[in-house]
Order: sequence, then C-alpha cells, then structure tokens
Amino acid sequence: MLKLSSLIAGLMIFASGSGLSAVQADTGTLLIIGGALDAENVEVHEAFLKGSGASGTIAIIPAASGSPAGSAAYMVERLAAFGANPARISTVRLATEDDTSTPDADESTWCGNAYDDREIAKLEAASAVWFTGGDQARIVACLIAEDGSDTPMLAAVRGVLQRGGIVAGTSAGAAIMSRTMMLGGESIEALTGTAPSDPSDAFKLGIGLGFLACGVVDQHFGQRARLGRLAMALAAQEQPDRLGFGIDENTALLVDPAQDTATVLGAGAVTVLDGRQASFGAAPVFAATNFVLSMAVGGDRIALATGAISLAPGRKPTVGGEYYSHAPQEGGGLALPAASLDRLLGRDLLDNSSSASVRALSFLNSGRGVRYRFTQTAQSAAFWSEASPDHYTLTGVRFDIEPVRVVIQSIPKNEASQ
Repeated sequence: MLKLSSLIAGLMIFASGSGLSAVQADTGTLLIIGGALDAENVEVHEAFLKGSGASGTIAIIPAASGSPAGSAAYMVERLAAFGANPARISTVRLATEDDTSTPDADESTWCGNAYDDREIAKLEAASAVWFTGGDQARIVACLIAEDGSDTPMLAAVRGVLQRGGIVAGTSAGAAIMSRTMMLGGESIEALTGTAPSDPSDAFKLGIGLGFLACGVVDQHFGQRARLGRLAMALAAQEQPDRLGFGIDENTALLVDPAQDTATVLGAGAVTVLDGRQASFGAAPVFAATNFVLSMAVGGDRIALATGAISLAPGRKPTVGGEYYSHAPQEGGGLALPAASLDRLLGRDLLDNSSSASVRALSFLNSGRGVRYRFTQTAQSAAFWSEASPDHYTLTGVRFDIEPVRVVIQSIPKNEASQ
C-alpha cells in the first residue's frame, strides 16, 4: 500500500471513523457529471429534470465556484432551456468566494449559511439539487462541520435523497460524491514523485460527502490524463472496495435508486479501475501491477460494487474477429497523434490481431517518467457499435505502471543525416 503524507493518512482514518463512511442514498438518484457539460447535452440535462419530478423545487448550490452568483444564474438559464420553470429554481446562498459581478453582495460571507434556516428551507422544499463546478474543497469546507459531522444544510441535502429526489454535480460537484475525494494534483508529477511548481497543485485526497456508497470518483478524466492519479488514489485509500470511476467531460453516471448500478450518459466514457488485486511499490515514485481496467460508454451499465459492465444494445465483440492488424506506435509527445484511452485499447489492442499488449510513455524534462502497460488477458473483451464506431466498451484489461528514467540527447548535425 502506497504511503502518503501523514496528513492524508489522518484524513483517511478520520473518514473511516466518522459517520460519512456509512452514508449512502437509499432511494434517491445521483447524476455524477465529469465536467465541461455541453449546453446542448440533451441526455444529461433531461435525466436531471426527469429525476426532479413534477413537484418540489430545484436547488442550485454554487459553493465550488469563484463566481457563485454567475454560475447559478447560468444553470437557471440552461435548465430553463430544457423546459424547467425558472420560478421553480432557487439558488442556495452557499459560497466562500466573492463574486465581483455582484457588488451589492459579498458571497465570501455565505459559508456560514449552512446553518441558516432560510437557506436550509430551500433544500427542505427541493426534489433536486445541482452542485456547480469549481473547487470541491470549498463545498466540503462549508457543508462539513469542524468535528466532521454534517451541518444542518448537508443533512437537508441528504434529505432530498431520502425522499427519492436527485442530487447532481459537475466537475467539483462530481468529486464530492464519493467518500474519498480527489482534492488536486495531476498524474505525471504525482506518479514520478516530482513537486509541482505550485504547491497547491500537489496530489491530495480528502473527505468527500459520501453520497456514492462505494469507490472514488475522478472527473475531466480522459481530457486531463488522470488515469495515473486515480491509480494512486486506490493505492492510498483503505476502503475495501478499492474501485475508481473516472468520468470524461460531457459524460455522466446516472446512479439508480438502489445504488447498485449506474448508466453511462453523454459523449465520452467512464473508466473503471479495479485495484482489489493490485500490488504497489514504495513512495515517492509510484509503481503498480495487476490493476484491471474497463471502460463503459453511452448506454452501458456498471455494477458499482464490482465494476462489472453490462452492454448497451447493439454492441458486437471484437476479440476473435479483429478489424485491425498493425504494430502499435509506442512513445509520447505532440509529434504522435493524440489517442484517447478507449481508442488506444480498442484499435491498438483488443480490436487488433497483431497486438497482445500496448505501452505508453510519459516523462518530464527532468527525465523522470512512467510507462503504462496494457495487456490483453483471457478475461479481456471489447465491443463496438456501428452507431458509435470510435468508442469501444472494454473489459478486463490488465494495467501496470512502471517508473522509468529517460535520457534525452541532441543528435549532432553530422550524425543527424546518417
């Protein structure tokens, strides 16, 4: 098990000993959005409005945003565009940052409203809650009391779920959903044990709100290459499930009322990383073997306790009838075509008769780097659909992370042409 700082260890021990670890939504629905939600994403917006029902109000909580009033107003506009009555939508005044576009109000004083009866009443009347994006630490700072207990406002949000309502969150609003929360950091620096130029960008975990009963959520997943940091989170946490769910931008997980399964909505993929059988090297440089990686796309369903994927209709297997037959390119950098994870594991691995493994290299100018290795096993499978030929559903791929040292040398001019 990877050893992180004593601060993180303390956070994890505190989380396991608090009431947060036992909290789950028994009857309500969660809509967990990977960020950068397209304003015209019909599927995700309509799923939220359907979950809100015909009665009750919609409460927007902009606490994560640096522009809380502006982000809340934007969401009112977007939901109204999909048919919601603006009179039915209320903004919960909860924030830590002042919105300069509202000179008559200082939103930085709103964090204490987690104890304000007038603001809590908005949630007590609500059938739906939307957490905006921004910085997830701001949400937690307002909604969890200093002793780790729920504030009255957080209790009211849980009440929405207990009444069968829906709680949605995008970007930072997605990160708060799990018990263990991603607070910051990007993959390559964290994996190589390299200190970021800005200390606030260091890899950190914290306590989330625990609406999701199992696993760790990460967002902006494929677009920001966060597979490595999700692997580190699974190595660091002490939860018995040790599962991670990486949600791409403009993509969502709709968790059903029993919270046993979730359906993928939107344009991208949800990466399921299973670390239950993985082994890890010692810090500060990260190494891991025997992760199991799967990817689900629109319409697929995920069993949250195990990571097993049920296919959407119309998907066809590739293994045994591979379309491609080529030697995959290995390396990294801007001179190589950009490849999404599902295309790499689909076209270069599980839909490719000439390949049983693929590797991808990432490194810093210091020479510190990592090599990702993805291996097809007897349990591996891939499926594609004519309706979305560029997106594969993938299951059972072995994933290993190996630390490497890269030496970069310029080629003298007299040798460059040889």
